[in-house]
Amino acid sequence: MSLYVKVPLDLADRAELEAGLRALGVAFSAAPRGRAITLDGSLECAGEPVQLRIDPAELGLAEDLGFAWDADAGRYDLVCGEPDRPRAERRLLAPLLAEVARARLRAAGEDVALRVDADGTRRLVLGAGGPADDGDV
Repeated sequence: MSLYVKVPLDLADRAELEAGLRALGVAFSAAPRGRAITLDGSLECAGEPVQLRIDPAELGLAEDLGFAWDADAGRYDLVCGEPDRPRAERRLLAPLLAEVARARLRAAGEDVALRVDADGTRRLVLGAGGPADDGDV
């Protein structure tokens, strides 16, 4: 049985979230402020309300996914199908959180680069002045 699960994020700023998705080239639909879009759901589970919805084809997933505002916790949660969770965390959350961190560092005036190692590990490199290395993005 496939159910939607929520993955808590340490992210409370919708503008940062949207900017991070855009920087990664991930297309999304956004609900107007104070409103929600309902995920499609499936035979096993009802749709879930989210503020930002991503088509599953964007990430090669089975079910649609999105980001829902958790007012009690003051943060966004990733909402995705339970079987899709590991892939969504790897293909979306890891690069998204790295992109948000990089944007925050740049806004603070830090010189930073995102390095992708041969094994796919993403690392933020501070003081990365000058041209990027071959492995930098």
